[in-house]
Amino acid sequence: MIHATEITIRTFHTDAFGHVNNSRYLELFEEARWRYAEDIGLIELLKQKNLGFIIMDLRLRFRKPVVEGSRVTIKTSLDTLGSASGEVHQQIHAGQGSPAVKGTFHFILIDRDNGKSVPIDGEIRELLDGVKIN
Repeated sequence: MIHATEITIRTFHTDAFGHVNNSRYLELFEEARWRYAEDIGLIELLKQKNLGFIIMDLRLRFRKPVVEGSRVTIKTSLDTLGSASGEVHQQIHAGQGSPAVKGTFHFILIDRDNGKSVPIDGEIRELLDGVKIN
């Protein structure tokens, strides 16, 4: 499943050069991941089980600038799901054509009480298997 989130780029997203600051892309990607997780029911399930996902590694590839006033679409997909970690791919599109920015985020599931990694299994695995691309 590819999830689409639309966001309008505001002045506070941009830097002195008039385009989105590189650190703000992380915030845009995070907002899209949260909306995705909410839409598939993952946030509520994690709350019930007192678990959470954390990003352990990320990679961004900047291809072209995005400027204030742009209406962007952030495409989010779960591409890999192992027993202990997974990988989410995201792309920011400003208009038609190739993505302006691509992101790859590796995550693990943790117990929120002790901060330790736990297997991705049970109801959470079933939910994520249902939306995974591959």
